[in-house]
Amino acid sequence: MAKQKIAVTREAFLRLTLPERLKLWAEDRELEEYIFTKAFTYKATSTEYLQAKGEIKVAIIGSGPAGLGCANVLNQMGFKVTVFERDDRPGGLLMYGVPNIKLPKEILLSKLGGLGKSGVEFRLNTDVGTNISWAEIRTQYAAVVICTGSSQPRTLQLPGNELAGIYYAKDFLTSTTKSLLDNQLTTGNFLSAEGRDVLIIGGGETGTDCAALALTHGARSILQVERQDCDMVRISQEGFCEIVKGDVSIQYNTKVEHLLGDANGHVSGVKLCQVEWGQTDGGMPVAKEIEGTTLVLPTQMVLLALGFSGPEPVVFEKFGVKKTPMGTIASVSGVFMAAEHGVFAAGDARRGSGMVTWAFGEGYDAALECAKYLTDNMQR
Repeated sequence: MAKQKIAVTREAFLRLTLPERLKLWAEDRELEEYIFTKAFTYKATSTEYLQAKGEIKVAIIGSGPAGLGCANVLNQMGFKVTVFERDDRPGGLLMYGVPNIKLPKEILLSKLGGLGKSGVEFRLNTDVGTNISWAEIRTQYAAVVICTGSSQPRTLQLPGNELAGIYYAKDFLTSTTKSLLDNQLTTGNFLSAEGRDVLIIGGGETGTDCAALALTHGARSILQVERQDCDMVRISQEGFCEIVKGDVSIQYNTKVEHLLGDANGHVSGVKLCQVEWGQTDGGMPVAKEIEGTTLVLPTQMVLLALGFSGPEPVVFEKFGVKKTPMGTIASVSGVFMAAEHGVFAAGDARRGSGMVTWAFGEGYDAALECAKYLTDNMQR
């Protein structure tokens, strides 16, 4: 059983004793306001396309921001839209990758309910390639839009990465939100940071999500580390690097050298050192370790927030699409056509990890290109 009451709302979180950066993180309502007021208000008013009148079926794989944006537009244009989602709830990263503190799930669930009532079908717990084959998808649907996101996490390459107690950020975030929605965290069946010294590797926004959530669990301490300088990391908050000066919960220019384990094979500590940045003869940035800065700290939980390398391997193995040098889905025609005729890709799966607003925009635009393709076919 969970031993302490976990703050799961913005208001409860802001009553805690917080570093300034996490207070600002919680007070920022930009994502919540975008989902509530803008994300689902796109109106497909173009007269360039025929109205499908529910007679043409389109499959969308993935129900994250791009998939939802695409489904909304195609549904308005009269296509019969089915969204395939392997999780037990739709929403993708909006549902499970963003803490409830930052995006109250009742807002998202209300918007998803509206899509369902308007005619969009969600097939949950359905993993394309496993529960239904790619061949079946292509046979049953006139077009497919791949919106699986960039969900292949970057791995940790350093001594000690085999120890127990090391988790990907997305698994940590998902476990808390899923338990919250399933049973209000009453059964304690989530990855708990309570009473632990938590190390978060990665200085981006996902790492900050993890830091906030670990704090709500009752972590004994949290330390978020990033090898790059603060000015080198993409941070959306203006003046962020000034805000975090003196914040002991986050360290930049810090390299993780080694994860240490106990006799049971569980992570128990971390060896860190400071780095300074210079340039190679070719002008590329390079980090050099600073002598005498090695530090060993206790940690019983490590969260990897190292970003994502692209869609998961199954997308390239089973969906007939090719990979760009960046690891994303390659386009073969137009902007969004990704493989054989009628197969499109949008969102992070196509352009790489980015902002939620970009992903919704990709979904809208991919829907229009898909509709044009289907309209042209209807007119032949």
